[in-house]
Amino acid sequence: MKKIVIAGGHLTPALALIEELEKDKNTKIYFFGRKYATEGLDNLSAEYQIIKKKQINFFAITTGRIQRKFTRYTFPSILKIPVGFIQSFFYLLKVRPNVIVSFGSYVSVPTVFAGWLLGIDSIIHEQASIPGLATKINSLFAKKIFLTWRESGKYFDSKKTAVVGNLIRRAIFDKKTKGKEIKNFLDKSKNLIFVTGGNQGSHFINELIFESQNKLKNFCIIHQLGTANFERDQKKAKKIKSANYQAVNYIDTQNIGAVLNCADIIIGRAGANTIYELALLAKPAILIPLTVTSGNEQQENAEVLAKAGSAIILSQGKITEELFVDTVKSMFKNLPKYQKSAQQLSKSLKKDAAEKLAKYIILEL
Repeated sequence: MKKIVIAGGHLTPALALIEELEKDKNTKIYFFGRKYATEGLDNLSAEYQIIKKKQINFFAITTGRIQRKFTRYTFPSILKIPVGFIQSFFYLLKVRPNVIVSFGSYVSVPTVFAGWLLGIDSIIHEQASIPGLATKINSLFAKKIFLTWRESGKYFDSKKTAVVGNLIRRAIFDKKTKGKEIKNFLDKSKNLIFVTGGNQGSHFINELIFESQNKLKNFCIIHQLGTANFERDQKKAKKIKSANYQAVNYIDTQNIGAVLNCADIIIGRAGANTIYELALLAKPAILIPLTVTSGNEQQENAEVLAKAGSAIILSQGKITEELFVDTVKSMFKNLPKYQKSAQQLSKSLKKDAAEKLAKYIILEL
């Protein structure tokens, strides 16, 4: 029996790998990640909820990170870094895995480092064109680094790297819905917009939709608020009494494919996983890159789609309600042009990264 620890906070590619590894009955999977979505609050993370539902052993790592802006959590967060390492060290001693697979995020660093001290091989998958700090640190202790984009290779030892593309959940290709509420909304929707700030959500994007919703009544909007504890956002969403608007905290794996495939355009951030899935599904998008990412990562990600002609980038610091509404209307007016560009980009992408990575883990490690 091969034991595999998956570590990190990037859930989408992790789920894609888990789907492939589960095909091999001689593997047992463990997940090392964060239990709570937001520091200082008790809302459960998307990875904790989904991994527990899959009945995979979840080990909560309580670690900290170096924050990009000072908050009341800055010093407590730094003090938790050694806690995360000690937890990882003893959890790894308990599990004794054959390999650790890291999907980035600060929560993966103590696990990879503890694994290195214990002589446990680690491999990394990097989704972004510009790797984050966690991946750069982890790469010093990893045996192999798998990349989504060839451009990322310059940040790592070329002897360790291989370009495989991003790991894609099979669920995004499933056009069937499993819940009545979402199915009924999708069935009646025309000019459908899917709004998402990712698993945790985006308070900024949520507010933008609330402010603009009255001016977008000719469009249907399905709005993923996110799992972070935006109680005010949830309350505001409930106050919108429109047949053309539906808000949900999180769209689960069973329904995400139907929503993505039904949507005419997507509005959201520009995380690496989001970008790759939109490109693969040939979906036009309006992207609002997060401004505090390492190395301006999300802006770089967004420009991949913008240069291909399938997306429009809006700068968070310059968005007005009028600009946003005009951009939505303009994209729908010229939708065939954006769709054609998106389809051309889709044809150029690698689609078997999850299979390749699972094969490497099962057969070569």
